[in-house]
Amino acid sequence: MTTEEMKTLVKQHLKLIDDTHDLLISDIIQGALNFCNLDELPLELEPYIRKKVKNIMDYEAQNGSDAVFDVKSVKEGDTSITYNVDEKTSKETIYGLSDEDMRVLRAFRRLRI
Repeated sequence: MTTEEMKTLVKQHLKLIDDTHDLLISDIIQGALNFCNLDELPLELEPYIRKKVKNIMDYEAQNGSDAVFDVKSVKEGDTSITYNVDEKTSKETIYGLSDEDMRVLRAFRRLRI
């Protein structure tokens, strides 16, 4: 399945009618292609890409896309900053490849010779 076909399918399943999320979807697709060493994506990866895009959209709707840090709390006396670095909700995990993402993608990964 080509990148454009996958993008169209993901947009259709997420009921996205405009092109505001096209770049995000393309980035997720390219990340999966790079990790798996593939030129085209199998149809079976559509649920992974759709869920990843949906998680990012939900994260940005809740936290905004301009957040630099996921700060949970700040204490002034003796300076204490607590970051919201939960395995499932950290910015790194949402935008990057989490352990769960890599587990899913490994089934499709190919070695290049």
